Amino acid sequence: MSTAMQRANQAAGVVYQRFLQDVVETHVLKERASQRPLSEKQRQLLDSGKEIDVRVLYLMSISGKGGWDDNPEKWERYRHNQNITLLDHLLSVVRGAMLLAALDWLLDNPEMEETELRQRLTVIAAIGFLHDLDKMLQLKRDAELTLEHMQLAMGRYGVTAFLAAENITLSHEQIRFLIEQAEDSQRYRHPAATPPPRAWKHAVERYVKLADKLDGLWQQHGANGGLEAIIQRLQQEQSLASPVLAQWETVDIFDPHHPFLLDELQRRLSFACQRLAGIPPLLETHQDGRLFMLLPKEKVEAVKQDGLRRLISHLPFKLEINISTRGLPELLNGTPDHAGLGEFLRDAQRRTLGQLFRVRNDLVAQVTPHLDACLRTLGLAPRWPKASGQTSTPYPDPEALDAFAEPHFLRAAHLALLLNLKLTVNKKNGLPDYAEREAQLMTALGQALPEWLAAIEDGQSRRVLLGLWVVSLAGANPETLAAVWGETGILQRWLEGTEERAGFNQFLAGEGVVIQQAVQRHFQQLLEGTRVRPEDEGARGRCLFTDAPSSTLMAGNLGLHEVKVSAFTGREGKPDSVTAPAKGEVPIGYVSLAEHKLRKDVYGIQGGKPSGVPTLVSSPVTTGLFGALVLDNEKQFSALSVYDLSRQKVEQGKVSYRGLEVYRQRYRMARLERIPEKTEDQINLLRLLLTACLRIGRPIHVFKGLPTPQKAFFYFDAMPAVLQQLVGYRELRLEQIPTAIERLNMAQTLASTPGLGYDVLGLYAMPRTRFQAVCLAGCYAHDALKQANNQKAGAMKQLARRLEQEFHEILPRSHSMSEADGALVRLGQAAARIQRRPLGQSSTSEEMLVFNLCLQSALDLRGAGQADAATLIHGIAGELETNLVRKGKAAARDKRDEQALLDACMGFAKQFVNEVWFGALNGRPPAQKSRRLLGSVYRMAFLQSFREAEKTVSAAGNDPTTTMTESE
Repeated sequence: MSTAMQRANQAAGVVYQRFLQDVVETHVLKERASQRPLSEKQRQLLDSGKEIDVRVLYLMSISGKGGWDDNPEKWERYRHNQNITLLDHLLSVVRGAMLLAALDWLLDNPEMEETELRQRLTVIAAIGFLHDLDKMLQLKRDAELTLEHMQLAMGRYGVTAFLAAENITLSHEQIRFLIEQAEDSQRYRHPAATPPPRAWKHAVERYVKLADKLDGLWQQHGANGGLEAIIQRLQQEQSLASPVLAQWETVDIFDPHHPFLLDELQRRLSFACQRLAGIPPLLETHQDGRLFMLLPKEKVEAVKQDGLRRLISHLPFKLEINISTRGLPELLNGTPDHAGLGEFLRDAQRRTLGQLFRVRNDLVAQVTPHLDACLRTLGLAPRWPKASGQTSTPYPDPEALDAFAEPHFLRAAHLALLLNLKLTVNKKNGLPDYAEREAQLMTALGQALPEWLAAIEDGQSRRVLLGLWVVSLAGANPETLAAVWGETGILQRWLEGTEERAGFNQFLAGEGVVIQQAVQRHFQQLLEGTRVRPEDEGARGRCLFTDAPSSTLMAGNLGLHEVKVSAFTGREGKPDSVTAPAKGEVPIGYVSLAEHKLRKDVYGIQGGKPSGVPTLVSSPVTTGLFGALVLDNEKQFSALSVYDLSRQKVEQGKVSYRGLEVYRQRYRMARLERIPEKTEDQINLLRLLLTACLRIGRPIHVFKGLPTPQKAFFYFDAMPAVLQQLVGYRELRLEQIPTAIERLNMAQTLASTPGLGYDVLGLYAMPRTRFQAVCLAGCYAHDALKQANNQKAGAMKQLARRLEQEFHEILPRSHSMSEADGALVRLGQAAARIQRRPLGQSSTSEEMLVFNLCLQSALDLRGAGQADAATLIHGIAGELETNLVRKGKAAARDKRDEQALLDACMGFAKQFVNEVWFGALNGRPPAQKSRRLLGSVYRMAFLQSFREAEKTVSAAGNDPTTTMTESE
């Protein structure tokens, strides 16, 4: 059985690899959702590999399951499903159908010929990919698939060539017939005149349909019964020849405190499943703190034990060095011998080793001449940085030293480390204290301290300088070199000990073994489905992260990612529980310690500068059926930050993500991201996260608290209020993301534009005031373009166009405007009937002429005690007619439907008094800020009325009928 399963896995993997290469990477990768054409220069840069095409893949821009629709009935159906891209759904069906078919055939008939097996799998892959062709072409549900549709799709995605590689020829009619066999509601809708081979038809109607149903069940139910529904469907499936396909067992672990450990456990279990059972898990996904896997029941226990063993053996508890701010070193998580310590120092970061040489700043001037004299020939002359704090190192950047100085520097670091190594010294262990180490070293050298060294009273500084002086002696004396660093030298005896005295390495901190045991016990209990019990349930302390009993205390030498001991000092407001030990001591459990150590390692891979406690970003590494079919599970996780996923140029030493790598290798997508404090930075990060969603085609969920299961494509549990107002929700489905990105782009532009800034951003963020912000910013851009030079005009024109577009998008939606906004829009549109269109360089006063006349007249009449409607209407109308005529600004008669100017002004004044003065303003003078906002809405509507009228005339002029009549 194992041989048949391995052969099935290999055969499906080979066909899937070719499918990824010939169809997905060659054709799908080139089809982008953006309609923006590329310039010739952009195309050349992309072809040369210097730039990356960051436009969204077309099949990643459409939901395969759980999308968004404005139709309430459709949305009610969609919202119950996990939201995934159409490409993820199609590939899930392709993988699932092929592997289920290969397993069923080979377990029933192990002697099946290889050529026939590959041909059947190739047909399954092609039809599995095309089974949702109506969605790919964005046709209406149950719309007829025509032969023209088939011809378009076959060429568009290279399916014809993919089939031909296995000597398979299918007509467009036959392909359509096979696609319809995968849907019960469409079967035999278009029978083929020449039916395809019977084996191919049965392969499609059995396995493609089954894989589609299984993926749909998982996306519908997910954590709440999805696995049970899949197992039940497999057990009930009558078309399968082999009962072993129904024999699956679940791994269901909810451990939201330890997502990085769950990542690693998933990878190890998946690899163990492929190695021991011959196939990858039917399902494996880790998202929102929950790991789900379906493993073959026959090998499940062996897979669990092998995966757990590999997880424990790869935890990041290896020898490391911790150096205090004073320069005192500690060796942690290991018991190296002399040779092992030398190898460790050769591999260590040079900047870290440079901190071993910290000397008190008040001694620098005194010792520098002596160090220069003895170290210059070795390339180790000191290079003191600018003094700060209490101590400095002569080697702040050891990478800058000459290459020939490297071995001398490492010897000095080795000696300084053991001379100053922090150890618990007492009579019981017999370890030498600092003074005794100095004495033993001098005895080994057979020399006395030089006067300049003996004069230094600070013991730690003296030992550092002593080590450097000894290195200078060894540079010209092989005997000194052997006596100190040799295989039986004093450093070897200190570290490994002698028959009479124990070595340092017997007393080094070795928490790694204890932590590994704790992690193994923790996940063993989770895999067995039993209650998680710590080893010491009676411990008085409680872990800061999980509240589990623990007696291990938080300390600076633990090396946890962005967890600082200074946060737990016992001061007021510190995050301790009332049961925590005194003096600010805070416990941490061994499993949490392993989790945060692992985070530190992962952050080193992801890159970037730590800037505080990061927020967890949850995104699945694999999706759908048999997601690990061609993944190299032994290959190290790669990490992609949101900045990696937004990079458009190929940069040396940085990740260049091109669009489909997640289908070839396991990637951690932005697992750790710091949420900034400034609103502008938060807007930028949210924009990057949403862009990353679209680029990788995988859901991203952001949690500042513990993860919770979510079905949306994007979710942010603690989204700042201004961002939530901007995008409208804490969660977004795939189709909503592009609009949210556009809105964030606009918000970022408003915030960074001088003259607009945070006040306008605040208005734009709120749905009820967004229209006012658009008008205010639109008027600003309009004014700026009158004075902009050529360099600034392009960006300002782009901003003006975007604002104009958004103005017209909001305008028909009356619910998106306040009553006052609506009144001012109608007033601006009406003003275009009585005032001539302002010229391009007209002043703001001219564009606001009618509005200002109305408002000033109303204020003057109110001040004179004449505030009734009739008086206001006649007074305002008179002022309008007089000023428009006197200033020559009155509109042509045809613009006001041949009305007399006074009659048109009377109608306009009546509208102003009823809708604006007594409506929007309640008969009171507006505050300066309100007047500015109302005026911007009026002005934007006034100017846009002329532009819309111009477009109407232009369109009419291009009408074919009109053109023909004029030519006659």
